[in-house]
Amino acid sequence: MLNVAELLDCVKKEERASLTEAESKTLLSAYGIPVVEEAVVAEEDEAASQAQKMGFPVVLKGHGARLTHKTERGLVKVNLRSDFEVIQAYRQIKGAAGEDWEGCLIQPLIEGKREFAAGLVRDPQFGPTVMFGLGGVFTEALGDATFRIAPFSGTQAEVMLDEIKSSKLLGAFRGEEKADREALKQTLLGLARLGLEHPEIKEVDINPLIVTPDGKVKAVDALVVLDENADASTRPAFSEEEQEQWIQETRQALHRAFNAESVAVVGATKPNISGFAGMFGCMHLFGFKGRLYPINPKLDEIYGIKAYPNLTALPEKVDLVIVSVPAPVVPGVLRECAATGNKTVHIFTAGFKESGEEEGVRLQEEMKQIAVEGGLRVIGPNCMGFYVPNRRMLTWQKASKKSGPIALISQSGGNAQEITHYATGRYGIGFNKVVSYGNALTVESADFLDYLAGDDETEIITMYLEGLKDGRRFFKLAEETNKKKPVVIYKGGLSETGAQAVSSHTGALAGGPKIWHSFFRQTGCVLVESVEELAEVAMAFHYLPETKGPRTAVLGYGGGAGVSVADNCAKLGLALPDFSEELLGKLREIIPPAGTIIRNPIDAMIAYFDFDVMGKIFKLMAESDEIDNVLMSIPLDWLFNKEEGGGYIETLTRYVADEGVKQLGGKPFIATWRQYIPSEKIRGWAPVMEKILLGAGIPVYEGMARGINAMAKVTAYYGFHAKNK
Repeated sequence: MLNVAELLDCVKKEERASLTEAESKTLLSAYGIPVVEEAVVAEEDEAASQAQKMGFPVVLKGHGARLTHKTERGLVKVNLRSDFEVIQAYRQIKGAAGEDWEGCLIQPLIEGKREFAAGLVRDPQFGPTVMFGLGGVFTEALGDATFRIAPFSGTQAEVMLDEIKSSKLLGAFRGEEKADREALKQTLLGLARLGLEHPEIKEVDINPLIVTPDGKVKAVDALVVLDENADASTRPAFSEEEQEQWIQETRQALHRAFNAESVAVVGATKPNISGFAGMFGCMHLFGFKGRLYPINPKLDEIYGIKAYPNLTALPEKVDLVIVSVPAPVVPGVLRECAATGNKTVHIFTAGFKESGEEEGVRLQEEMKQIAVEGGLRVIGPNCMGFYVPNRRMLTWQKASKKSGPIALISQSGGNAQEITHYATGRYGIGFNKVVSYGNALTVESADFLDYLAGDDETEIITMYLEGLKDGRRFFKLAEETNKKKPVVIYKGGLSETGAQAVSSHTGALAGGPKIWHSFFRQTGCVLVESVEELAEVAMAFHYLPETKGPRTAVLGYGGGAGVSVADNCAKLGLALPDFSEELLGKLREIIPPAGTIIRNPIDAMIAYFDFDVMGKIFKLMAESDEIDNVLMSIPLDWLFNKEEGGGYIETLTRYVADEGVKQLGGKPFIATWRQYIPSEKIRGWAPVMEKILLGAGIPVYEGMARGINAMAKVTAYYGFHAKNK
């Protein structure tokens, strides 16, 4: 049996950056990956003899530790059909290889019309990541590939095979049998195992992975690349016990911060002419429920509260220190925090690594050293900080005092404010804990996720992410947390331009978009693409019961809208099933035929003006085992003219919110509204309608597309967990 560690040690001692092709395939074979039969030969007669044993035709390649780019150097000869051709090829390869030649690699010619590729990369954020895609010359040209972060299940490996656009090639194709999916699955799982067990392996490339006419799978070329810095980069900075202790103490620090009884603000100031109250003013004016200490040696008091010259002068250790002083002064403040035992710190100040300036980078490194040595848990720098309504904690200006079941973790302070303002103002959503953490000196997204996973007040976790410090830990936490409560993530930097902006904003490293999309596929976390979508999806999770499936019935008004609904459902993953003849018959008994289209979507104007009809439709949908969810479109323009001044809109809305909901019997239901005519009078009814519906626990959206998207995200979340129990 191959001793993998000995093989890799031998390669490293020879100071080689990669394994030879023969070594690579020997290694892969040890991990259950089907490789082509082959032999290394050092004499031309031996090459001819091996060819006879293998059977013609054969392939001959140059072999040697320094031989790369063999095809370009003329070191690959294919379809050799005789001893003579083998010997001639052997001589040509030996001559072309020159001093790099160490022998030849001979293998039977594997024929097949279908070529795939598999590989392993070590992502800077998530570590070992496995790739599967279309192979041969099309690998880079078409980019038809999918990824999974290791480890992953056999089920996930199966799904990978179907995710590529060329997946039809895995079935029976042009007279060739379907591919051996089990062999492909084991190839992907073997690569994952290899990456996890051997961190010194930086990259594996298997291309092509040929499917033969009888469906067998063979790796005919492979390369394994080593990481010359692996010994240093994979050595943990702390032991497992030390890491666990750090995590436990971080949880305790975050609990103190989110539930602070005492807060000191270093650099507290009186209100200035710009109108910004400063960190201290924001906390004071929001009505912080605990003890608030301003620290400023130049002031006696702020807002009538005694000021202190430094932390040492305080009458107690505080639960949280907020730092708002010029960047060069911050390291000294951190030293004082460590010396006085005030170990949970939020740094508002900017001008560090995110600036890209040498001095800013140096200051942040100095601060990190002070924080680690002093056992400080530092939120920031370059961040707005906290918003905790129940404690009346706020480190920015203006926010709702309403609390709720949603928490928000945001790398960006601006986005933290925008998300909370929009979600609370538009949809009445309450947040119980919000934090922005900026450059994540010693506390990062994984730490906040870890804390909120066990927080009883939090039912839904929302996040705005740019980069990660510990992607492996975050991946595991997200996977586990998302089983207990929805984790909704707006990921910045999923485009090349966005990734550049992320780097300039917080100095974070943004992982590749394809690997991030794999993260969402594996964890079941919900991906959103804007501040608005994050709020809309969070609202759906807040109000909707667990959805049982994607089959959705739609009640609307207007045939053209029905076409749009069908397109959006298909695009976003909701099913718009055809009703059975039995259900259609029951609907026909309720809905008069004139001016209606009885199918799915149901185009029935009469239902909007005859609540008895609407109620019966809802009841049928509730009782039908063909339907999992119900959506409704409310046309404000047409309803406005039903009654002078538009009051009928409120009448209909109150019916839907009361009797309509009762008829639906708890089945997941979303209301949407639309307006075509640009009229402020008509639009003025939208807030009235939304307030009534939200008060009844009904998610409501402007436009059917938003409602469909929200329902699709919730349905996909519950569907993912149903499949992965």
